[in-house]
Amino acid sequence: MLFNFLWKNRTHYIRKSVVMNNYESGGLNVLDFTTLNYTFKINWAKHFIKNPVSIWNFIPQYIFSKFGGLEFILGCNYNVDKIPVKLSRFHRQVLLSWSLIYKHNFSPHRYIIWNNRDILYKNKSLYFPEWVEKQVLLVGQLFNSNGQLMSYSETLYTFKFPISPKQYAILFDAISIGIQMLFKNHFLPHPLSLPSPLETDIGMTCFRQSKKSNKKIRSLFQNDVISIPYIKSFWNGFVADIRWKKVWSIPSKYLITNKVKEVSFKILHKYYPANHFMTKFKRDIDVNCCFCGTHPESVQHLFWSCSHSRIFWKDFSQFIIVHLYKDFSLKWEDIVLCFFRNYSKENAFVLINLMIILAKYYIHKCKYTSQKPTFIHFHCDIINYINLIKKSKNKKAQ
Repeated sequence: MLFNFLWKNRTHYIRKSVVMNNYESGGLNVLDFTTLNYTFKINWAKHFIKNPVSIWNFIPQYIFSKFGGLEFILGCNYNVDKIPVKLSRFHRQVLLSWSLIYKHNFSPHRYIIWNNRDILYKNKSLYFPEWVEKQVLLVGQLFNSNGQLMSYSETLYTFKFPISPKQYAILFDAISIGIQMLFKNHFLPHPLSLPSPLETDIGMTCFRQSKKSNKKIRSLFQNDVISIPYIKSFWNGFVADIRWKKVWSIPSKYLITNKVKEVSFKILHKYYPANHFMTKFKRDIDVNCCFCGTHPESVQHLFWSCSHSRIFWKDFSQFIIVHLYKDFSLKWEDIVLCFFRNYSKENAFVLINLMIILAKYYIHKCKYTSQKPTFIHFHCDIINYINLIKKSKNKKAQ
């Protein structure tokens, strides 16, 4: 529904994964319900860990305590289906959401025994609270100096607390042959304490208090979803060394309406509704240019090659040369992308790109009002625009 609203219940011209990109990556920063839902689940975990004794949290606190508590679980290599406690659907979704962004990079030095998807008894993961209290946390602690699993007597001597033969048999039989081969003949020193998952980069992003935390959390889920717009490779075939980050972000630097930005966005993504393009959806449309009426109306013809557009851009360039930059020369790629060449005058660079963006919108208006583009009328629009924003305190306007 969200994406149908964006496209007004018509054809989707850009892939969903591209539209979800941020502005600097060629997208519109559109919310995706799935990633937003994951963000809400992470936020619930954040509030739960912050205040576990709240009246709203004492029941899940009791449930999670059966296998170490929520903070301990988040650091384990768990599988929700293998946890030996029946969880509600909501709590399952919380753990699944965390597992999507917190990657357990395997390391023998930090291979936790408990709630481990690879160490199972009757197809369920293990958790012995008395072992955890004695800091028996890692698989490496179960092996002797020869890289072999310790015997029952060695285990009692090493850990120095009562261990029943049943618990020993359950745990040591759950250590698969593959895990044993990993530790065979290799003694691995282990840390006395494991870092909390809340202290990792992902944990700091998800669990610290920040007004903009939702956006950062959502970006963690979208890293695997976003994709590179195909038009990057298309335009790279015509223009060398395109500064794409600057190209995508240029329209956002000015105080202009979304209607103005939309024209540049459509041209760049190759779905501007020129007559020739619209024949894909309506075969009986008149494909001739609305200005000259003699050539097929493609985007390049409408905004650049048409005789009326050429006269407009000639007057436009003359204005820039006289008032802003004397060595100015305009090319078709400058209209499609932006004026991203290296020039010493940064202010001129900013103004030139603003005028190009407004000029594209002016030509677009002329197309739908059945007028011919003239620089005199465009100059009047520019003056009105400047008068409108010059008293504004908005930083973009200033």
